[in-house]
Order: sequence, then structure tokens, then C-alpha cells
Amino acid sequence: MHNQLLHPTAYKKLVSLFLLAVMLFVSRSSYAIDLNPFDVVAPPPNKNFFSAALIHSELEGTYARGDKSSNTPTLSSNQIQLRLGRSYSIGGYTGLSFVQLPVGMLRPGGTASSAPTDYGLGDLTLATAFWPYANRQTRTYLGLAGYLTLPTGSYSNQQIYNFGAKRVAGDVQIAYQTALTKNLDGMLGIDAMWFGPNNHVGRNNVQLTQKPLYTGQIGPIYHINPSISVAATYLYVWGAETALNGLSNNNALQTHRYLLSAVATTSKGRFMLQYGTNIDTQFGFAETRRVILRYALAF
Repeated sequence: MHNQLLHPTAYKKLVSLFLLAVMLFVSRSSYAIDLNPFDVVAPPPNKNFFSAALIHSELEGTYARGDKSSNTPTLSSNQIQLRLGRSYSIGGYTGLSFVQLPVGMLRPGGTASSAPTDYGLGDLTLATAFWPYANRQTRTYLGLAGYLTLPTGSYSNQQIYNFGAKRVAGDVQIAYQTALTKNLDGMLGIDAMWFGPNNHVGRNNVQLTQKPLYTGQIGPIYHINPSISVAATYLYVWGAETALNGLSNNNALQTHRYLLSAVATTSKGRFMLQYGTNIDTQFGFAETRRVILRYALAF
């Protein structure tokens, strides 16, 4: 009995599909846990919280070691993130737990326009935050949070672009915010995300593993008046090197991003408009635009 070898053209196509899949994982993983204005502020206890976010992002072109490939696939992502949570008090300290579920679609374009669009439910996230220090008079807060993401989203190993990731992920985050002047706050945060394996990449069910992803973020929040605030956040992302069947892809991230936010707090809830993009991309897709509309209500 002899081994049947792949035709060179088929082999190149298979390798290309694997690389695109890896690039997609890297690009999507580069957005860990973004801190929005007021996220670091401890909420009042014994409140229910509901929020909905409409997120549109556009990715164009793939990069390797900072160089853009001549192959120019595009990817358009639209999703709604629904979140429901509850705050509470434990031993005089504030805690908050919530569940978040995204619903949306991924639409390939450019040189990837022949790939099918994927849509449906995304991966469910469970989270708990805890504030060991919260001083409302000085507007100073120290918060810790843990996140667990479950593989509940749409996924098929028959296609490259999937709304779900088919793996478990966990994240630990620490954030600090304090008043710098009467109307200006400063925020900084850092988090580390770990990934379980995806054992169903490609038609041959190749195993994809990924090293931890780290994100550092810092920025000012300016309160124009008690109802209107604006913020700017710089984010640096690194790590998250992937491997296929244990063979490293040498594609560790080193990405610079920014996110601008405008917030209106009203008696009907909090409204937030955000815009962001990548400043520099070393590996994977480059996000050229991210627009987010958020609404949050406490009751």
C-alpha cells in the first residue's frame, strides 16, 4: 500500500487556506477586552444592567511582519452584543457579574469574495468584576475582572471565516482610574487572555493552539459637563502566536490601535458613539474602521 501525495496545486491551496484561517484568528484575537469610558467606575450595588452594542468593523489586506501581502482579501463584520448583568455588595465591596451574547455576520470580500458569509450566534461570555478600592469623592477606582468565553458560536471547518472560534478562552484584567483635574480622569488597564485549542481547523481537522494575548491600554476621559464626556484610548496588543498541530507559525502580534468615544448620560440611559482603527499591524488582517454605537441602562 502506498501513500497518495497531494498535487502541488492542491497542496498550495491547502496551505493558503490554513494561513488565512490563522490570520483570521490572529486578527480577531487582537481585540481583547477594550475598556470603555465608565467601565472602571464601580456601579452602585443591587442594580440590574442591560446594554446593547451595534458594532461594525472593516478589515482589509493581510500583513506578515509588517509587510502587506499582494493578496487583498477584505472582511466586513456586523454584530449586536447583548449584555445583562447585576451588581451587588460583598463585605462592603462592589461586584458585578454579567452574561454577554453576540449575534451577527462576517462577509468576505476582495480576493476572498468567493468564500461564504457566516452569520448566527457568537461565543457566549461570562464575566465577574470586583472593586477592591472605590472612592467616589476622589473619582479613584481599582477594578479586577475575569472573563470566560464559551464556544457557542457559529462554526464550520468547511469554511475559513466563522463567527465563532470553536474554543474556550479566559481573560484576567486589572484597571485603574483616577481624577487628574476637576473635569479630567486618567484610565489605564492591562489584561492577559488564554486560549484553549481548536481541534477543527480546515477539512482535515488540524489543531490550532495559541499563546496568551496581552493588551495594555491608557487614555484620558474628559467630562464636558455632568451629561457629556469624551475619551481617547491608546491600545497596545502583543503575543498570541499560533501553531498548527504544534508547528509554530511565528506570527506573534505587535499591534497599535486607538479608540475615540463620545458619551451622553441621560435619564433614559447612557449612549456612546465610538470610532477606532489600527495604527500599525504586524500580522493578520488590518482593521481600517471600527464604528460602535452602545446603549446601557441601569434599573
